[in-house]
Amino acid sequence: MAQDLSASFPQIWAKEQQETFYNENVAMKITKFSTGLEGKKFGDTLTRVKRGGLSDYADIHTRGGEVDITDLTNVGENLTVNKEYSQGFYIDEFDSVQSMYNEGLGYGQDTGAVLSNQVDAEVLYEAVNADSIVDDGTIGGTSGNGITIATSNVVKILGAVKRSLKKNNVFSGNLYGVISPEMEDIFTQYVEGRETGLGDTIGKNGYIGSYMGIKFYVSNQLLGSAILSLATQPTAADTVTIAGQEFTFVSTIGTAAGNVLIGANVDATRANLATLINAPSTTTAAGVALEGDDLKKFAARVTAANDDTADTITVYGKGLGILEVASDLADGTDTWTATSQEQQALFGVVGNPYLVVQRMPKVVKKEVSNKFGANYLNGLLFGVKTFSDNAKKMVAVLIRTDAFSA
Repeated sequence: MAQDLSASFPQIWAKEQQETFYNENVAMKITKFSTGLEGKKFGDTLTRVKRGGLSDYADIHTRGGEVDITDLTNVGENLTVNKEYSQGFYIDEFDSVQSMYNEGLGYGQDTGAVLSNQVDAEVLYEAVNADSIVDDGTIGGTSGNGITIATSNVVKILGAVKRSLKKNNVFSGNLYGVISPEMEDIFTQYVEGRETGLGDTIGKNGYIGSYMGIKFYVSNQLLGSAILSLATQPTAADTVTIAGQEFTFVSTIGTAAGNVLIGANVDATRANLATLINAPSTTTAAGVALEGDDLKKFAARVTAANDDTADTITVYGKGLGILEVASDLADGTDTWTATSQEQQALFGVVGNPYLVVQRMPKVVKKEVSNKFGANYLNGLLFGVKTFSDNAKKMVAVLIRTDAFSA
């Protein structure tokens, strides 16, 4: 019998729990950020007024003649504080007594990070409302296609961003660019060896340095988008997969999560798919609700728009960076368009878009009756808006992701 003294060995525990990794948040760095609706504690709407009515061109004046008087028109735009998110967990007092860690503090920090990430996802989604778009056509390629980013076109991209802003009469030098790790990789390769380059390390809020007068931030939460061409009626058991969730086209709705009813025609079928994506918690006669984490992901982060004219459905993944998609359709011409699988990187002048947070993430402890323990609740209340003037100060750069790995 071999010697064995292991029963005498004490178990050693680390003083700290393992680190949990979350995205570096950038929202507070790039937006016009207000808390409590411009200092007001109550209310759910922030209104900003835009002056209008005057022509962009002056009248030719005849000496001694009357000046043409223009009717002025002020228009109010509203930001509604209506984005509400929460997370919660329960900790039993007996667990607290026996655990060597402060579980309430640790998990409370985790919920705060998740909620803060949701703010970033919503802010970076505002790329869809930017007044200017830089795509492959902007830098000499094919209009409407995403850019295959490379060291050879980095300067063209940044030049196009600055040109787009100036074409809108935006001459501010306080510029930002929120890019993905994939984009940072290419940018770093380009600036290598140059005296003025990106920073060597990522600092707080993802800041990595400045180049060409633009402050760069790295985020895993860029808006990801993809376009599915679906011009032919699917057959039963055909599937499309979006962000890990499989949707199955069926002739009888059934009960499996993600089932989509084949409609009277392909337009109706696409509409059924879009409806389920946009309301993933609701089972209807045309779609079966999603479940578990997929339901949470789609409810918080994924939207879709059906286009009967183009025979397409466009899917947006807020904060997903790379929207992973796949399809198994009987008609091989129906597929995800490679040139339109994109990250939408957001560039602009600091202070755009507009963000109002009425309740920052904060953990509230609620004792549970009839239990030795408490619920810990964390909640967030905010609103995001790209006003007309914000839009002119923002540029969306469309980068192809079909060659990227998740």
